[in-house]
Amino acid sequence: MAWIAKASSTEKIERRAEPYVTAQMKAAWEKEILPRYATKHGALMPILHEVQHAYRQVPYQAMIEIAQFLSLKPADVLDTVTFYEEFTTEKMGECVIGICQSIACEICGHNAILN
Repeated sequence: MAWIAKASSTEKIERRAEPYVTAQMKAAWEKEILPRYATKHGALMPILHEVQHAYRQVPYQAMIEIAQFLSLKPADVLDTVTFYEEFTTEKMGECVIGICQSIACEICGHNAILN
């Protein structure tokens, strides 16, 4: 199997002046999410879900900001985002339709949606 290598070392990360993780978000996370977990690392997934819901993606700058907030390495946050398929680093549309290629979906007529 051939591997496709990405030029990550030369990739430019878009940065904006205002942070993605606002003070209001941090306050809500400290009040609602962090108390539910024994460690800050445990709160990473719910926080990533909230950021993705707010921006329809998890931008690289936001990953760095989340890592600082949770006292984690940015690489740990990036590993989590790239491991799970529900997270994306590229902006998604407002409506995302997922269609599986299973027998059950085929019987239900998934080709009509695909076409």
